[in-house]
Amino acid sequence: MKRVLIVSAAMGEGHNATGRALQDAVRRLWPEATVGWLDALDVMGAGVGPLFRWIYVSNVRRTPWLYEFFYRSLWRMRWFAEASKRFVGVWCGIRLNRKIRAFQPDLVLSTYPLGTAGLDWLRRHGRLDMPVGAWISDFAPHPFWVYGAIDLNLVMHECAVPPALKCVPGANVAVSAPPVRETFRPGDRDTARQKLGLPPDAFIALVSCGSLGFGDVEDAARELLDAHPDVVPVVVCGRNTRLLERLRPLAERDPRLRPLGWTDEMPAYTVAADVVVTNAGGATGLEALACGRPVLMHRPIAAHGRANAALMQDAGLAMVCERDGELASAVRALIAQPSRWKEMAEAATRHCEATGELTDGLLALISAARERSAAR
Repeated sequence: MKRVLIVSAAMGEGHNATGRALQDAVRRLWPEATVGWLDALDVMGAGVGPLFRWIYVSNVRRTPWLYEFFYRSLWRMRWFAEASKRFVGVWCGIRLNRKIRAFQPDLVLSTYPLGTAGLDWLRRHGRLDMPVGAWISDFAPHPFWVYGAIDLNLVMHECAVPPALKCVPGANVAVSAPPVRETFRPGDRDTARQKLGLPPDAFIALVSCGSLGFGDVEDAARELLDAHPDVVPVVVCGRNTRLLERLRPLAERDPRLRPLGWTDEMPAYTVAADVVVTNAGGATGLEALACGRPVLMHRPIAAHGRANAALMQDAGLAMVCERDGELASAVRALIAQPSRWKEMAEAATRHCEATGELTDGLLALISAARERSAAR
């Protein structure tokens, strides 16, 4: 029995969403393999997951300056990045070692940087001889994402390769298609709107800021309603029930607004949308690109959110709306100039076509795993 191990973490839904896309691909390419999962934060110890999630959420919501300071310090002070990665690598690696030895995988795939740190430490200490790949699902890599002992570090665009190599010169870096499930692909907008009960001739703006509903989501909804009478904002609140409750009175005053809680129909909503409005540039942004939809980055969250937004804009795949009114202006411009919308949508489609299939990078790792198994 062949075994593939996915190392992820429940830090929002983005890392696990990447893992599910990889799991689907493994089952197509290597159907005889069993797929197992480890949550790196749970492996690191009881209470680590809740603590790290609380720190992350608190930083983003209450002390973004502190999160930004930590992020910039990783770039500015190489010694600080290396010391932090070694510390986490030892902590996670020692505990991962027991789990990996018990599962005996032929291939390990990581979607979470702290988990990759542990895998890198194990490889450097001779305790990990199977192939290892790491999918960097942030559009912009940062030093905690990239590791030199990992067989393959997968980034999301050619323009992400230089910053990845700046993080770790000499690391093996390749470009992957967006690691999203197969249901996120270009489709017929009218059919999707009919299925979801959305007006066929409206300008649909899908607002999705992750499962935690981070950021200035209410302000985004108000700006979109004020932008143009044809705009219908569909706001996915995820698991943020407080955000959903705050939006309901606004929806009662203006029924164009469609607030939603958790939904399993995100592929259909993405295809139905004219644009996707988000603020972090992780899984939601990648899902939009996979469906050929332009991305509007509204007030990107601190640190990795701002870095993702800047790189996506440089690649021609997003518009960054940082100040008051910029989101409404961007939407009005896209409505007034359909050719501009078409240009962004085509850029997203070309990017996905240029990067090939998600399976390209995975196939190389599976081939290496098969060769290793045959040689044993």
